[in-house]
Amino acid sequence: MKYITKTMLSVVLCMVCTHTMTAQVVNFSMEAEAAAKNTPEGWQEVNLPQLPTFTTDNTFYINDERFGASTSSEDNTKAIQAALDAANKAGGGMVVIPAGEWLSNTIQVGSKTVLHLCAGATLKWIAWGNRSATEGNNFITHKGTPTDVVIEGEGPTSILDGQGGPWWVHYKDDGVKRGNMIRFGNGNRFLYRNFRIQNAPGANLTIGQSGRGAHTTIHDIEINNPDSEASTPSHNTDGIPIWTQYVNIYNCTIDTGDDNVVTDSEARYVHVWNCDFKHGHGASLGSYTVNMHHIIYENLTFDGTGCGFRLKSNIGRSGDVHDIIFRNCTMNNVEAPIWITAWYDVTPDLTSAAQTKTSTTPEFHNILIQNVTASGYTGTRNSNDKKYNGIQIAGRPESPAYDITFDNVQITHRNGVRLFFCKDIKFINGCTFTRTKDNVTVKATDADLSAVMENLHEAEYTWNKTTGINLMTTQQPSSEATTYNLQGMPVNHPQKGIYIQNGKKIVIK
Repeated sequence: MKYITKTMLSVVLCMVCTHTMTAQVVNFSMEAEAAAKNTPEGWQEVNLPQLPTFTTDNTFYINDERFGASTSSEDNTKAIQAALDAANKAGGGMVVIPAGEWLSNTIQVGSKTVLHLCAGATLKWIAWGNRSATEGNNFITHKGTPTDVVIEGEGPTSILDGQGGPWWVHYKDDGVKRGNMIRFGNGNRFLYRNFRIQNAPGANLTIGQSGRGAHTTIHDIEINNPDSEASTPSHNTDGIPIWTQYVNIYNCTIDTGDDNVVTDSEARYVHVWNCDFKHGHGASLGSYTVNMHHIIYENLTFDGTGCGFRLKSNIGRSGDVHDIIFRNCTMNNVEAPIWITAWYDVTPDLTSAAQTKTSTTPEFHNILIQNVTASGYTGTRNSNDKKYNGIQIAGRPESPAYDITFDNVQITHRNGVRLFFCKDIKFINGCTFTRTKDNVTVKATDADLSAVMENLHEAEYTWNKTTGINLMTTQQPSSEATTYNLQGMPVNHPQKGIYIQNGKKIVIK
């Protein structure tokens, strides 16, 4: 983890203010975020929060005598909320959680506010038996339609703890609602950095709702909950679910009971990079995939994760899903490295007749899987139509998945490949596949994947043949054709260089 270094002054002040009531200014900067944006070509830049200068007049410690929070209190909700309201009334401010353990229930954050957890500070959600059933279902949420909000810590000892154990046991009981640790469904310009979330009852850090709550930056966050197959599992504890556009996520470590990071309906222009995924369901998309496109997962490591790249949906909850990139990733002991399915939560029915295609039928296309290595799967689960394959792609009879490219992908897995209802699947640039249950390897020089194919049904693919980009010309781009860079991303205003149009390389001078 590469936490932004705070000055020692900040740490000392947080420790001092545990015992005093004088507000001290905590060092605050967003220069590193501005430098790390890493915006893909052709995308709109993610906007950062715009905040006032912090002084003693707009810095509020929750244990100040005006608010009265105490580590000995069984409920600091009113005190913390009062400090947040004071920051909002001041036109923006910083609310500081000093070192120590602080119990609270739902709190609401307004515009131009920083919620700062000092090193050694734990903000803990009041336990299951001490919460009213009528109280909020999110721990930290928004007040009105906020803009310019920061929740930050000083490293992994700055902790949000959801005390989720009882929820994991009772999550299916009548009347029991799983709580989200952080949920902002409205507003713009959010930043989350440098803290740890643990024991979430439900989702950990949920971004947006129905396309609202846009422009979010998340980095150097640790998320930790038990695996969904542990002796005491956590259920539906998604790490970072995304329901909106313009999101940057980087330098995070996520170990949880459901999707590590997942994009859902209305997720667009989402860039995730330099993250470590432990237990969980991987770099996911769906199962709700309405209006989802332009998503990049790259430079990720997976260790013992249930899935690697997972695109999942079904009839009635999808639509046109396109311009998806998964590249430069390494997987170790991953049960299902590449899993694309339009039959979410059911086994693909190979006898199914084509249905009438509608606006919510899954249509998966323009997907690039590039420079990916998967190995070390030590499980003994058999191949089947649902999961536990090295590669599985399952479109619908009425809507085949298409234009999916595997570029320099090396997979070693107990089980092989399944392709159902798909076409224009391309394996290029030296892809290989090893099926360890019978020790069979298909190399780039082999004719096809038949030696490791578990099942092929109404599917077409090419194996390390032509890439479909076989000519190069020097010309101006056509105004009627989409122009792509060599990474497969559309370019609105191409400059000098090499691009792709209509399946051909072109040189623009």
